[in-house]
Amino acid sequence: MLKTLRAKRNSLVLAFISGFADALFFIHLGGLFVGLVTGNVVLLGLGMIGHEEGGLRGLQIMTFPLFMLGAGLAAILVAWLRPLERATFWTLVIAACAFAISAGLAISHTGPASTCALFAVVAMGMLTAIERLDPRLGPPFSLMTGNIAGLAVAATRRLIGYKEKPEERGQSLTSVILVVGFVVGCAAGAFAQVKVGVAGMLLPAILLFLTGFFYSPQSSEKPS
Repeated sequence: MLKTLRAKRNSLVLAFISGFADALFFIHLGGLFVGLVTGNVVLLGLGMIGHEEGGLRGLQIMTFPLFMLGAGLAAILVAWLRPLERATFWTLVIAACAFAISAGLAISHTGPASTCALFAVVAMGMLTAIERLDPRLGPPFSLMTGNIAGLAVAATRRLIGYKEKPEERGQSLTSVILVVGFVVGCAAGAFAQVKVGVAGMLLPAILLFLTGFFYSPQSSEKPS
């Protein structure tokens, strides 16, 4: 178990950060996802019919180009920097800086909370893209739907007494780790929002800095 946690630590940290940022800003702004683009599509649809959860239409629309901008920045770094782990390092560091700026703006009371959120959107775009561009960063942290499906498969197998193969066991454990990381991140983000507001984004900034500086490429084989 500990060996698996060490092997998946990058993805675990990123899943935690994803849940943390989404929960903090969703609560703080009353309806905005900084990393879950699909969620903003749903909220835009609610806004079109006048639902109260869709009241941030302009801000929700802005998340799309900014998320794409972040993803594009990660792609540029991967294209320009060699080796790949160097590009990954700088992507993580720049995303951490964007989170830190978001927290700094809140702490200094410079600008509205929506501006802080947009910096976080760019950072999440970078993180989501680099996870796709550098498979050695670890298994996908942003595909929570797939991870939860994997968790359900693992639980069902145990209930019916199915004996998992080693690779299947590894996939199941990965799903458990990432889902737990995301959920704990959501809880931590909600707690931080209540206690310190957007200034709580300093925590994911620090975690990303540490992940970047201690980043060690994992096997390039298909994640288990």
